[in-house]
Amino acid sequence: MARTGEGAATVRFYQVSETLESALLKVVHKAHERGLRQCVVAAGVQHARRLDDLLWTLPVAGFLPHRLWNASEPERQPLLIALEPDDRNAATVLVSAHGEPFREAARFDLVIDFVDAREPDGLTRGRDRFRFYRDQGHRMEYWEQGAEGWQKKA
Repeated sequence: MARTGEGAATVRFYQVSETLESALLKVVHKAHERGLRQCVVAAGVQHARRLDDLLWTLPVAGFLPHRLWNASEPERQPLLIALEPDDRNAATVLVSAHGEPFREAARFDLVIDFVDAREPDGLTRGRDRFRFYRDQGHRMEYWEQGAEGWQKKA
């Protein structure tokens, strides 16, 4: 169990105005700068490999050490890319790169979810996930990306 606190997790939604992958890279770099260990859950094997490639080739703020779930020594990595929530690296942050809610959210201090308002059903799906987490009793935050950066809305 990677939790550092007790009780409900904080679930932070980011409504993005750029590509989800670009926003995800920025958010995971910020979390890394704060010394937080993370698990990024991909939509499948190909998606996990794509995220792995992006973290090697498109560093937002420099290299971010990471590994795929099936690589050796996952416990040594500050960021683990996995196909399901995994805290073998003592992750306290769970990042959704696949747009589905996590039943295991309470195992982590912080869950990060992205809402792509550019997609026709992006806001509706985001609202459904927001309700799912709220109904589980988690603390909720909602951030919207604008011209001046991220603004906390709720």
